[in-house]
Amino acid sequence: MHSARKPLEDDSVSLREEREMREKLRDIFATEFPNPERRGCPENARAKLKALAWRRKFPEAQELISHLGSCSPCYREHGEYLRQRRSRQRLYELAAVAVLTVGVTLWISWRLLIGPGSTPPDPPAIVRIPPAEPVFRTQTLDPQIRKEKLSEVQLAVLDLRKRGITRGSSNNSRGHLTLPRGRLKLSIYLPIGSEEGAYEVRISGRGQSQRATGHASFKNYVTVLTIGVDTTTFETGRYVLAIRQAGWGWYRYLLQVK
Repeated sequence: MHSARKPLEDDSVSLREEREMREKLRDIFATEFPNPERRGCPENARAKLKALAWRRKFPEAQELISHLGSCSPCYREHGEYLRQRRSRQRLYELAAVAVLTVGVTLWISWRLLIGPGSTPPDPPAIVRIPPAEPVFRTQTLDPQIRKEKLSEVQLAVLDLRKRGITRGSSNNSRGHLTLPRGRLKLSIYLPIGSEEGAYEVRISGRGQSQRATGHASFKNYVTVLTIGVDTTTFETGRYVLAIRQAGWGWYRYLLQVK
């Protein structure tokens, strides 16, 4: 009875040969399936190719993956979006390393400054400045003053960076977001990984609805969407904040108007 022959080391493929095979396959997919008329390409193909490169889920993802193997233009565009995602990730990593380096340097400098065995000086007493009366607590104000305060443009921020981008039901894992009543210039810090571009925002509930559109841009490693909204006529209570990028589905969050 013959024993099974053990594979020889020479039978295995080296890392260099494997890399060359992958490069040849990429060249084949990128050039051997020309499709100048873009037949069979999905609707809104560029947005979906970009979403696939950024590993976002959408209904046609599996169908689009199969399509890449028979359409060189889509394959090349998807490859370009992959390179953009990797560049963005490297940028995040470099920024994190820079922040950590600066923090360690400052800590070491502080330790050298106070010297061994020294105790840091007591911090100055905290002076608490009474907060200005919020515009939504106006029960004792004259109606005319209240109207004037609500008409002033206020700056407001909603931070969604750590709240995820789960589509569908309201995302309430970290409690309610809050907004004051009045005319607002609202900056929304979109979840990590959100793309630049046109967005639509909707605040609804309690018989009220407010819609606004704006353009999100990448600033200081954060995707920021700035819009103008008017919650003057909104009653105090819970609402639903819905956000979507143009051509995509809604993401929803619970919102408290005070």
